[in-house]
Amino acid sequence: MATTVDGLISGLDTTGIISQLMQVEAVPQNRLKTSLTTEQSALSALQSVNTRFSSLQSAAEKLQQAATWGAAKASSSSSSVTATAASGALGGSVTFSVTQLAAAQSSISGQTFSSLTDTSAITDPGLEFHLGSGSTAKTVAVHKPADGSLQSLVNAINGTKDAGVRAAAVQVSPGQYRLQLTATSTGAANTFALARADGQPLTSLSFSDVTTAQDAVLHVGDPTSGYDITSASNTIEGVLPGVTLKVTGKVSDVTVNVNTDTSSIADAVQALVTAANLALTGISNVSSQGTMGADGKRTGGGALAGDSLMRQLTSQLLSKVTSGVGGTSLSTVGIGVNKDGIITFDPAKFTDALAADPVGTQAKFTTAATGGTGFADTVQALAKSASDSTGTIASAIDGRNSTIKTLTDRISDWDVRLASRKEALQRQYSALEMALGKLKNQSTWLAGQINQMSNTGGSQ
Repeated sequence: MATTVDGLISGLDTTGIISQLMQVEAVPQNRLKTSLTTEQSALSALQSVNTRFSSLQSAAEKLQQAATWGAAKASSSSSSVTATAASGALGGSVTFSVTQLAAAQSSISGQTFSSLTDTSAITDPGLEFHLGSGSTAKTVAVHKPADGSLQSLVNAINGTKDAGVRAAAVQVSPGQYRLQLTATSTGAANTFALARADGQPLTSLSFSDVTTAQDAVLHVGDPTSGYDITSASNTIEGVLPGVTLKVTGKVSDVTVNVNTDTSSIADAVQALVTAANLALTGISNVSSQGTMGADGKRTGGGALAGDSLMRQLTSQLLSKVTSGVGGTSLSTVGIGVNKDGIITFDPAKFTDALAADPVGTQAKFTTAATGGTGFADTVQALAKSASDSTGTIASAIDGRNSTIKTLTDRISDWDVRLASRKEALQRQYSALEMALGKLKNQSTWLAGQINQMSNTGGSQ
Protein backbone atom coordinates (compact mmCIF):
# COMPACT_ATOMS: atom_id res chain seq x y z
CA MET A 1 0.00 0.00 0.00
CA ALA A 2 1.30 3.50 -0.87
CA THR A 3 2.12 5.86 1.98
CA THR A 4 2.41 9.60 2.17
CA VAL A 5 4.41 11.99 4.32
CA ASP A 6 2.52 15.20 4.89
CA GLY A 7 4.11 18.39 3.41
CA LEU A 8 7.81 17.51 3.67
CA ILE A 9 8.38 19.24 0.35
CA SER A 10 5.10 20.83 -0.68
CA GLY A 11 3.89 21.82 2.77
CA LEU A 12 0.47 20.39 1.86
CA ASP A 13 -1.78 18.54 4.40
CA THR A 14 -1.77 15.45 2.21
CA THR A 15 -3.65 13.26 4.70
CA GLY A 16 -6.37 15.86 5.14
CA ILE A 17 -6.73 16.38 1.40
CA ILE A 18 -7.04 12.63 0.78
CA SER A 19 -9.54 12.31 3.65
CA GLN A 20 -11.74 15.04 2.15
CA LEU A 21 -11.53 13.52 -1.30
CA MET A 22 -12.47 10.11 0.13
CA GLN A 23 -15.51 11.62 1.86
CA VAL A 24 -16.72 12.75 -1.55
CA GLU A 25 -15.90 9.37 -3.05
CA ALA A 26 -17.84 7.59 -0.23
CA VAL A 27 -21.11 9.51 -0.74
CA PRO A 28 -22.72 6.70 -2.81
CA GLN A 29 -21.69 4.09 -0.23
CA ASN A 30 -23.07 6.21 2.63
CA ARG A 31 -26.38 6.37 0.82
CA LEU A 32 -26.33 2.57 0.65
CA LYS A 33 -25.53 2.37 4.38
CA THR A 34 -28.47 4.66 5.17
CA SER A 35 -30.73 2.44 3.07
CA LEU A 36 -29.38 -0.63 4.87
CA THR A 37 -30.17 0.87 8.29
CA THR A 38 -33.68 1.70 7.11
CA GLU A 39 -34.23 -1.84 5.82
CA GLN A 40 -32.87 -3.39 9.02
CA SER A 41 -35.25 -1.26 11.11
CA ALA A 42 -38.15 -2.29 8.89
CA LEU A 43 -37.14 -5.95 9.20
CA SER A 44 -37.05 -5.71 13.00
CA ALA A 45 -40.47 -4.05 12.97
CA LEU A 46 -41.94 -6.79 10.77
CA GLN A 47 -40.49 -9.48 13.02
CA SER A 48 -42.03 -7.88 16.12
CA VAL A 49 -45.46 -7.71 14.45
CA ASN A 50 -45.07 -11.29 13.24
CA THR A 51 -44.39 -12.44 16.81
CA ARG A 52 -47.56 -10.74 18.03
CA PHE A 53 -49.67 -12.33 15.29
CA SER A 54 -48.19 -15.71 16.18
CA SER A 55 -49.29 -15.16 19.80
CA LEU A 56 -52.71 -14.09 18.54
CA GLN A 57 -52.98 -17.34 16.57
CA SER A 58 -52.17 -19.38 19.71
CA ALA A 59 -54.78 -17.52 21.77
CA ALA A 60 -57.41 -18.08 19.08
CA GLU A 61 -56.53 -21.76 18.79
CA LYS A 62 -57.12 -22.25 22.51
CA LEU A 63 -60.68 -20.99 22.09
CA GLN A 64 -61.17 -23.46 19.25
CA GLN A 65 -60.46 -26.39 21.58
CA ALA A 66 -63.33 -28.33 23.11
CA ALA A 67 -61.27 -28.68 26.29
CA THR A 68 -61.40 -24.90 26.83
CA TRP A 69 -65.19 -24.83 26.65
CA GLY A 70 -65.46 -28.03 28.69
CA ALA A 71 -63.49 -26.56 31.60
CA ALA A 72 -65.05 -27.63 34.88
CA LYS A 73 -64.40 -26.70 38.50
CA ALA A 74 -64.91 -28.97 41.50
CA SER A 75 -65.22 -27.87 45.10
CA SER A 76 -65.27 -29.76 48.39
CA SER A 77 -66.80 -28.74 51.69
CA SER A 78 -63.98 -30.42 53.65
CA SER A 79 -60.22 -29.93 53.74
CA SER A 80 -59.93 -33.71 54.16
CA VAL A 81 -61.23 -34.23 50.63
CA THR A 82 -59.70 -32.54 47.58
CA ALA A 83 -61.77 -32.59 44.39
CA THR A 84 -60.30 -31.94 40.93
CA ALA A 85 -62.36 -31.81 37.74
CA ALA A 86 -60.92 -32.64 34.32
CA SER A 87 -62.04 -30.87 31.17
CA GLY A 88 -65.42 -32.21 30.14
CA ALA A 89 -66.40 -33.29 33.64
CA LEU A 90 -70.16 -33.41 34.02
CA GLY A 91 -71.79 -31.04 36.45
CA GLY A 92 -73.29 -32.56 39.56
CA SER A 93 -73.14 -32.93 43.32
CA VAL A 94 -72.63 -35.75 45.78
CA THR A 95 -72.53 -35.92 49.59
CA PHE A 96 -70.73 -38.73 51.41
CA SER A 97 -68.76 -39.65 54.53
CA VAL A 98 -65.22 -41.02 54.49
CA THR A 99 -65.52 -43.96 56.86
CA GLN A 100 -62.21 -45.66 56.11
CA LEU A 101 -58.91 -44.74 54.48
CA ALA A 102 -57.01 -47.07 52.20
CA ALA A 103 -53.94 -48.60 53.85
CA ALA A 104 -51.05 -50.83 52.84
CA GLN A 105 -50.18 -54.00 54.74
CA SER A 106 -47.16 -53.57 56.98
CA SER A 107 -45.51 -56.37 58.96
CA ILE A 108 -42.60 -56.38 61.42
CA SER A 109 -40.27 -59.16 62.48
CA GLY A 110 -40.56 -60.75 65.89
CA GLN A 111 -36.76 -61.12 66.00
CA THR A 112 -34.45 -58.25 66.88
CA PHE A 113 -30.99 -57.45 65.54
CA SER A 114 -28.19 -55.92 67.55
CA SER A 115 -26.97 -53.82 64.59
CA LEU A 116 -27.42 -53.33 60.88
CA THR A 117 -24.51 -55.69 60.27
CA ASP A 118 -25.89 -58.41 62.59
CA THR A 119 -25.88 -61.78 60.77
CA SER A 120 -26.81 -64.11 63.60
CA ALA A 121 -30.62 -63.84 63.36
CA ILE A 122 -31.08 -64.82 59.70
CA THR A 123 -30.59 -68.50 58.95
CA ASP A 124 -33.34 -68.81 56.32
CA PRO A 125 -32.09 -68.77 52.69
CA GLY A 126 -34.03 -65.57 52.05
CA LEU A 127 -37.66 -64.51 51.74
CA GLU A 128 -40.42 -65.41 49.31
CA PHE A 129 -43.30 -62.93 48.92
CA HIS A 130 -46.71 -64.22 47.92
CA LEU A 131 -48.43 -61.09 46.58
CA GLY A 132 -52.17 -60.66 46.13
CA SER A 133 -54.60 -63.43 45.38
CA GLY A 134 -56.58 -65.00 42.57
CA SER A 135 -55.64 -64.27 38.95
CA THR A 136 -53.36 -61.36 39.91
CA ALA A 137 -51.33 -63.32 42.49
CA LYS A 138 -47.58 -63.64 41.98
CA THR A 139 -44.56 -64.89 43.88
CA VAL A 140 -41.23 -63.08 44.17
CA ALA A 141 -38.18 -64.61 45.88
CA VAL A 142 -35.31 -62.60 47.41
CA HIS A 143 -32.33 -64.73 48.38
CA LYS A 144 -30.20 -63.95 51.41
CA PRO A 145 -27.10 -61.95 50.50
CA ALA A 146 -23.69 -63.54 50.96
CA ASP A 147 -22.86 -61.69 54.19
CA GLY A 148 -26.32 -62.44 55.66
CA SER A 149 -26.59 -59.06 57.44
CA LEU A 150 -29.80 -57.17 58.15
CA GLN A 151 -28.74 -54.21 56.01
CA SER A 152 -27.83 -56.44 53.05
CA LEU A 153 -31.22 -58.17 53.20
CA VAL A 154 -32.98 -54.79 53.27
CA ASN A 155 -30.97 -53.67 50.25
CA ALA A 156 -31.67 -56.92 48.41
CA ILE A 157 -35.44 -56.64 48.94
CA ASN A 158 -35.55 -52.97 47.90
CA GLY A 159 -33.37 -53.70 44.88
CA THR A 160 -35.61 -56.48 43.55
CA LYS A 161 -37.77 -55.36 40.66
CA ASP A 162 -41.53 -55.77 41.17
CA ALA A 163 -41.02 -57.12 44.68
CA GLY A 164 -44.26 -55.41 45.71
CA VAL A 165 -42.79 -54.80 49.16
CA ARG A 166 -40.39 -52.25 50.63
CA ALA A 167 -38.12 -53.15 53.53
CA ALA A 168 -36.72 -51.02 56.33
CA ALA A 169 -34.48 -51.65 59.34
CA VAL A 170 -36.31 -49.91 62.18
CA GLN A 171 -34.48 -49.14 65.43
CA VAL A 172 -37.06 -49.83 68.12
CA SER A 173 -34.68 -49.05 71.00
CA PRO A 174 -30.95 -48.31 71.28
CA GLY A 175 -29.08 -51.26 69.77
CA GLN A 176 -32.31 -53.08 68.87
CA TYR A 177 -33.50 -53.30 65.23
CA ARG A 178 -36.41 -55.05 63.58
CA LEU A 179 -37.13 -55.78 59.93
CA GLN A 180 -40.31 -54.02 58.71
CA LEU A 181 -41.96 -54.92 55.41
CA THR A 182 -44.61 -52.69 53.78
CA ALA A 183 -46.61 -53.33 50.62
CA THR A 184 -45.96 -50.78 47.87
CA SER A 185 -49.70 -50.55 47.07
CA THR A 186 -52.65 -49.85 49.31
CA GLY A 187 -55.91 -51.78 49.21
CA ALA A 188 -57.39 -54.97 50.57
CA ALA A 189 -56.34 -56.94 47.48
CA ASN A 190 -52.67 -55.98 47.82
CA THR A 191 -51.71 -58.27 50.68
CA PHE A 192 -48.59 -60.36 50.98
CA ALA A 193 -47.68 -63.57 52.78
CA LEU A 194 -44.14 -64.74 53.63
CA ALA A 195 -42.18 -67.95 53.26
CA ARG A 196 -38.53 -68.93 52.88
CA ALA A 197 -36.88 -68.27 49.51
CA ASP A 198 -37.07 -72.03 48.83
CA GLY A 199 -40.84 -72.00 49.44
CA GLN A 200 -40.66 -73.69 52.85
CA PRO A 201 -42.09 -72.10 56.02
CA LEU A 202 -39.88 -69.53 57.75
CA THR A 203 -37.71 -70.92 60.55
CA SER A 204 -35.50 -68.08 61.81
CA LEU A 205 -37.87 -65.20 61.15
CA SER A 206 -41.49 -64.55 62.04
CA PHE A 207 -43.68 -61.53 61.26
CA SER A 208 -46.81 -59.93 62.66
CA ASP A 209 -48.98 -57.32 60.98
CA VAL A 210 -48.62 -53.71 62.09
CA THR A 211 -51.16 -52.38 59.58
CA THR A 212 -53.84 -54.38 57.80
CA ALA A 213 -54.38 -53.87 54.08
CA GLN A 214 -57.71 -52.18 53.49
CA ASP A 215 -59.66 -50.14 50.95
CA ALA A 216 -60.87 -46.57 51.25
CA VAL A 217 -64.62 -46.49 51.88
CA LEU A 218 -66.99 -43.62 51.12
CA HIS A 219 -70.52 -44.03 52.47
CA VAL A 220 -73.34 -42.26 50.68
CA GLY A 221 -76.61 -41.85 52.57
CA ASP A 222 -77.66 -42.56 56.13
CA PRO A 223 -75.34 -44.68 58.33
CA THR A 224 -77.85 -47.52 58.42
CA SER A 225 -78.74 -47.39 54.74
CA GLY A 226 -77.29 -45.92 51.57
CA TYR A 227 -74.32 -47.53 49.85
CA ASP A 228 -70.55 -47.74 49.98
CA ILE A 229 -67.99 -46.71 47.34
CA THR A 230 -64.69 -48.55 47.74
CA SER A 231 -61.25 -47.84 46.31
CA ALA A 232 -57.87 -49.53 46.73
CA SER A 233 -56.32 -46.05 46.79
CA ASN A 234 -57.03 -42.82 48.62
CA THR A 235 -57.13 -41.21 45.19
CA ILE A 236 -60.58 -42.09 43.89
CA GLU A 237 -61.78 -41.53 40.35
CA GLY A 238 -65.19 -41.82 38.76
CA VAL A 239 -67.47 -41.08 41.70
CA LEU A 240 -68.59 -38.22 39.48
CA PRO A 241 -67.56 -38.48 35.78
CA GLY A 242 -64.27 -36.70 35.17
CA VAL A 243 -63.69 -35.92 38.87
CA THR A 244 -60.79 -37.14 41.01
CA LEU A 245 -61.08 -37.20 44.81
CA LYS A 246 -58.13 -37.36 47.20
CA VAL A 247 -59.05 -38.25 50.78
CA THR A 248 -56.68 -37.66 53.69
CA GLY A 249 -58.83 -38.33 56.75
CA LYS A 250 -62.13 -39.65 58.02
CA VAL A 251 -64.87 -37.06 57.80
CA SER A 252 -68.67 -36.95 57.77
CA ASP A 253 -71.06 -35.31 55.33
CA VAL A 254 -68.67 -33.99 52.70
CA THR A 255 -70.31 -32.34 49.70
CA VAL A 256 -68.52 -32.17 46.35
CA ASN A 257 -69.96 -29.90 43.66
CA VAL A 258 -68.93 -29.79 39.99
CA ASN A 259 -69.81 -26.82 37.78
CA THR A 260 -68.70 -25.29 34.49
CA ASP A 261 -65.59 -23.19 35.09
CA THR A 262 -66.92 -19.99 33.55
CA SER A 263 -64.05 -17.89 34.90
CA SER A 264 -61.51 -20.10 33.11
CA ILE A 265 -63.41 -19.77 29.83
CA ALA A 266 -63.72 -16.00 30.30
CA ASP A 267 -59.96 -15.84 30.90
CA ALA A 268 -59.37 -17.57 27.57
CA VAL A 269 -61.58 -15.01 25.80
CA GLN A 270 -59.77 -12.20 27.59
CA ALA A 271 -56.44 -13.66 26.47
CA LEU A 272 -57.63 -13.56 22.84
CA VAL A 273 -58.78 -9.95 23.14
CA THR A 274 -55.51 -8.98 24.83
CA ALA A 275 -53.46 -10.68 22.10
CA ALA A 276 -55.51 -8.90 19.42
CA ASN A 277 -54.95 -5.51 21.06
CA LEU A 278 -51.22 -6.21 21.39
CA ALA A 279 -51.12 -6.98 17.67
CA LEU A 280 -52.94 -3.72 16.88
CA THR A 281 -50.66 -1.74 19.19
CA GLY A 282 -47.60 -3.35 17.62
CA ILE A 283 -48.79 -2.33 14.15
CA SER A 284 -49.55 1.20 15.35
CA ASN A 285 -46.10 1.60 16.89
CA VAL A 286 -44.17 0.58 13.78
CA SER A 287 -46.42 2.26 11.18
CA SER A 288 -46.95 5.62 12.88
CA GLN A 289 -46.55 8.58 10.50
CA GLY A 290 -44.95 10.70 13.24
CA THR A 291 -45.49 14.47 13.49
CA MET A 292 -44.87 17.29 11.05
CA GLY A 293 -42.53 19.98 12.33
CA ALA A 294 -42.55 23.71 11.56
CA ASP A 295 -39.73 23.11 9.11
CA GLY A 296 -41.96 20.82 7.08
CA LYS A 297 -40.03 17.70 8.10
CA ARG A 298 -41.75 14.68 9.63
CA THR A 299 -40.22 13.19 12.80
CA GLY A 300 -40.99 10.27 15.11
CA GLY A 301 -42.44 8.01 12.45
CA GLY A 302 -42.27 4.22 12.73
CA ALA A 303 -39.98 2.00 10.70
CA LEU A 304 -42.99 0.93 8.59
CA ALA A 305 -44.69 4.32 8.36
CA GLY A 306 -47.42 4.23 5.74
CA ASP A 307 -46.89 0.52 5.01
CA SER A 308 -49.91 -0.86 3.16
CA LEU A 309 -49.64 -4.33 4.70
CA MET A 310 -49.87 -2.87 8.20
CA ARG A 311 -53.00 -0.90 7.24
CA GLN A 312 -54.50 -4.02 5.69
CA LEU A 313 -53.88 -6.19 8.78
CA THR A 314 -55.36 -3.54 11.09
CA SER A 315 -58.48 -3.26 8.97
CA GLN A 316 -58.91 -7.03 8.70
CA LEU A 317 -58.49 -7.64 12.43
CA LEU A 318 -60.94 -4.94 13.48
CA SER A 319 -63.46 -6.15 10.91
CA LYS A 320 -63.53 -9.55 12.64
CA VAL A 321 -65.14 -7.75 15.57
CA THR A 322 -67.31 -5.21 13.80
CA SER A 323 -68.78 -7.67 11.29
CA GLY A 324 -70.08 -9.92 14.06
CA VAL A 325 -70.95 -13.60 13.65
CA GLY A 326 -73.91 -15.00 11.75
CA GLY A 327 -75.44 -11.57 11.31
CA THR A 328 -75.42 -10.77 15.03
CA SER A 329 -73.14 -8.44 16.95
CA LEU A 330 -70.43 -9.76 19.25
CA SER A 331 -71.62 -7.23 21.82
CA THR A 332 -74.10 -9.88 22.99
CA VAL A 333 -71.12 -11.82 24.36
CA GLY A 334 -69.28 -8.76 25.68
CA ILE A 335 -66.93 -7.94 22.78
CA GLY A 336 -66.76 -4.59 20.95
CA VAL A 337 -64.47 -1.84 19.61
CA ASN A 338 -64.18 1.57 21.30
CA LYS A 339 -63.68 4.96 19.63
CA ASP A 340 -59.88 4.58 19.83
CA GLY A 341 -59.91 1.34 17.85
CA ILE A 342 -59.27 -0.83 20.92
CA ILE A 343 -61.10 -4.15 21.24
CA THR A 344 -63.00 -4.35 24.54
CA PHE A 345 -64.29 -7.28 26.57
CA ASP A 346 -66.91 -7.36 29.33
CA PRO A 347 -66.38 -10.61 31.35
CA ALA A 348 -69.65 -10.21 33.28
CA LYS A 349 -71.70 -9.89 30.10
CA PHE A 350 -69.90 -12.89 28.63
CA THR A 351 -70.49 -14.99 31.76
CA ASP A 352 -74.21 -14.13 31.72
CA ALA A 353 -74.45 -15.11 28.05
CA LEU A 354 -72.61 -18.38 28.69
CA ALA A 355 -74.93 -19.28 31.56
CA ALA A 356 -78.04 -18.45 29.53
CA ASP A 357 -77.00 -20.17 26.28
CA PRO A 358 -73.78 -22.25 26.53
CA VAL A 359 -74.06 -23.74 23.04
CA GLY A 360 -74.97 -20.48 21.32
CA THR A 361 -72.25 -18.55 23.13
CA GLN A 362 -69.61 -21.08 22.17
CA ALA A 363 -70.79 -20.91 18.55
CA LYS A 364 -70.11 -17.16 18.57
CA PHE A 365 -66.43 -18.00 19.05
CA THR A 366 -65.87 -21.32 17.34
CA THR A 367 -67.57 -23.71 14.99
CA ALA A 368 -64.25 -25.16 13.87
CA ALA A 369 -65.70 -28.67 13.57
CA THR A 370 -68.36 -27.46 11.11
CA GLY A 371 -66.60 -24.83 9.01
CA GLY A 372 -65.02 -22.33 11.39
CA THR A 373 -67.19 -19.19 11.24
CA GLY A 374 -66.87 -18.07 14.86
CA PHE A 375 -64.84 -15.08 16.06
CA ALA A 376 -61.92 -17.22 17.25
CA ASP A 377 -62.02 -19.23 14.01
CA THR A 378 -61.75 -16.19 11.74
CA VAL A 379 -59.10 -14.52 13.91
CA GLN A 380 -57.06 -17.73 13.92
CA ALA A 381 -57.27 -17.95 10.13
CA LEU A 382 -56.22 -14.31 9.76
CA ALA A 383 -53.31 -14.66 12.19
CA LYS A 384 -52.14 -17.85 10.50
CA SER A 385 -52.29 -16.32 7.02
CA ALA A 386 -50.17 -13.45 8.30
CA SER A 387 -47.61 -15.17 10.50
CA ASP A 388 -46.98 -18.70 9.25
CA SER A 389 -43.97 -19.56 7.09
CA THR A 390 -45.76 -18.60 3.85
CA GLY A 391 -47.86 -15.79 5.33
CA THR A 392 -48.01 -12.16 4.27
CA ILE A 393 -45.71 -10.93 7.03
CA ALA A 394 -43.27 -13.77 6.41
CA SER A 395 -43.20 -12.86 2.71
CA ALA A 396 -42.50 -9.23 3.58
CA ILE A 397 -39.70 -10.37 5.90
CA ASP A 398 -38.21 -12.46 3.08
CA GLY A 399 -38.32 -9.43 0.80
CA ARG A 400 -36.54 -7.24 3.35
CA ASN A 401 -33.90 -9.92 3.96
CA SER A 402 -33.25 -10.11 0.22
CA THR A 403 -32.85 -6.33 -0.01
CA ILE A 404 -30.54 -6.31 3.02
CA LYS A 405 -28.33 -8.94 1.42
CA THR A 406 -28.13 -6.97 -1.81
CA LEU A 407 -27.27 -3.76 0.04
CA THR A 408 -24.68 -5.53 2.19
CA ASP A 409 -22.99 -6.97 -0.92
CA ARG A 410 -22.96 -3.56 -2.64
CA ILE A 411 -21.47 -1.90 0.44
CA SER A 412 -18.76 -4.56 0.54
CA ASP A 413 -18.02 -3.90 -3.14
CA TRP A 414 -17.69 -0.22 -2.34
CA ASP A 415 -15.24 -1.04 0.50
CA VAL A 416 -12.94 -2.62 -2.10
CA ARG A 417 -13.45 0.25 -4.55
CA LEU A 418 -12.79 2.95 -1.97
CA ALA A 419 -9.71 1.18 -0.63
CA SER A 420 -8.33 1.05 -4.16
CA ARG A 421 -9.16 4.73 -4.75
CA LYS A 422 -7.49 5.77 -1.49
CA GLU A 423 -4.37 3.84 -2.39
CA ALA A 424 -4.28 5.52 -5.80
CA LEU A 425 -4.54 8.98 -4.20
CA GLN A 426 -1.79 8.13 -1.77
CA ARG A 427 0.43 7.07 -4.67
CA GLN A 428 -0.33 10.27 -6.57
CA TYR A 429 0.56 12.53 -3.67
CA SER A 430 3.63 10.49 -2.84
CA ALA A 431 4.75 10.89 -6.46
CA LEU A 432 4.08 14.62 -6.22
CA GLU A 433 6.24 14.94 -3.14
CA MET A 434 8.99 12.94 -4.81
CA ALA A 435 8.82 15.09 -7.96
CA LEU A 436 8.92 18.28 -5.92
CA GLY A 437 11.83 16.88 -4.00
CA LYS A 438 13.76 16.25 -7.21
CA LEU A 439 12.99 19.75 -8.50
CA LYS A 440 14.16 21.20 -5.22
CA ASN A 441 17.37 19.22 -5.40
CA GLN A 442 17.93 20.34 -9.00
CA SER A 443 17.23 23.96 -8.05
CA THR A 444 19.68 23.76 -5.20
CA TRP A 445 22.36 22.27 -7.48
CA LEU A 446 21.77 24.87 -10.18
CA ALA A 447 21.90 27.68 -7.65
CA GLY A 448 25.16 26.26 -6.40
CA GLN A 449 26.60 26.12 -9.88
CA ILE A 450 25.61 29.71 -10.62
CA ASN A 451 26.99 30.84 -7.34
CA GLN A 452 30.27 29.02 -8.03
CA MET A 453 30.57 30.60 -11.47
CA SER A 454 29.99 34.05 -9.98
CA ASN A 455 32.69 33.46 -7.39
CA THR A 456 35.13 32.25 -10.04
CA GLY A 457 34.51 35.27 -12.29
CA GLY A 458 35.00 37.68 -9.44
CA SER A 459 38.37 36.19 -8.51
CA GLN A 460 39.72 36.84 -12.06
